[in-house]
Amino acid sequence: MNKIQIQGLTFSLIAIFIALVSVFLPQIHSVFSLFILAVLIFFLGVPHGALDPIFAQKRFFLKDWKAWSTFVCVYLALSALVVLIWWQLPLFFMVGFLVCSAMHFSRDLTSNIPKMTRFFYGGATIVLPSIFHLSEMQWLFSLILDSNTGLQITRFLHVLAWPWLVLGLVGLYLGFVKDKLVGLEVLAVGLLATLAPPLVGFTVYFCGMHSLRHILRSQDYAQLSLIKLSLISLAPMLGVILIAVLGWIYLPVSSDDARILRFLFVGLAALTLPHMLLIDRIRYQR
Repeated sequence: MNKIQIQGLTFSLIAIFIALVSVFLPQIHSVFSLFILAVLIFFLGVPHGALDPIFAQKRFFLKDWKAWSTFVCVYLALSALVVLIWWQLPLFFMVGFLVCSAMHFSRDLTSNIPKMTRFFYGGATIVLPSIFHLSEMQWLFSLILDSNTGLQITRFLHVLAWPWLVLGLVGLYLGFVKDKLVGLEVLAVGLLATLAPPLVGFTVYFCGMHSLRHILRSQDYAQLSLIKLSLISLAPMLGVILIAVLGWIYLPVSSDDARILRFLFVGLAALTLPHMLLIDRIRYQR
C-alpha cells in the first residue's frame, strides 16, 4: 500500500468508529466545544491551502517579486469578494459556498472513479447531516447567516437528503466495484456525515481526509519532504493568521457562538474560492 492508501484506510476506520460512537453521545452546543473544533479546523485543516504557492509557481511560472505580488493580490481580491458577497447576499453566498465545496471535496477521489460516486461523496458532508440532525443544522446556518436564510437552506438540504442517500448507495456500489478501498472511504464519509454531529463530522473529515490527503498529494507533486512543505506553508499561514486576527476584531458584534461560526465558515469560504480555482485542474493518480 502507498501512503495515500494507508491514509485512506486509517481515516476510514477512525471515521466509522466516531460515527458509530457518536450515536450514543449527546449533542454539544457549548461555546467551548465550538472553539475547540474551530481551532482544530484552523490549525489542521487550513494549512493544506497554504501549499498553494507550490501549484501557483508551476502553473503560472512565477519567478520574480512582481509576478508573486500579482498572484497574491488576485488571491486576496477573490477572498475579499467572497466576504463581500456574504455581507450583502447571504443566501447566494451560502448556496455558492456549498456547491463549490461539494465540487472541491469530490476531488478527494481520483477522476477514474465513477462520476456518481464522486458526486455523492462530494456532497455527503453537506447534505446528509440534515437527515438526523435537522435542528442542529438549522441552528448552525442561522448563526452563520440569519434565522430565515438558515431555515430555507436547512429545509432544502433535508428534502435533498433522502434522494442523496439513495444515490449514495448506487455510488457506493460502483466505488467498491472500481476499488474496494475507495468504496470504504465513501462508506466512511457517508456514515460520518449521517450519524455524527454536523460540526464533529465535518471537522474529522476536513482535517483527517481532505486536508491530509491534499498535503500528501502536494508532497508527491512537488517532490519535497514534509519539512520543506512546512517551511513553504509558513509564510502563507502567518498571513492567514494576521488576516484572521483582523477579521475577528472587526466582525460585527454578536453572541460568542455566532461569532466563532461566522469567523470559521466565512473564512473557509474566502479561502476556498481562490484555492479551488488554482487546484482543481490538477489531475492526481490516487
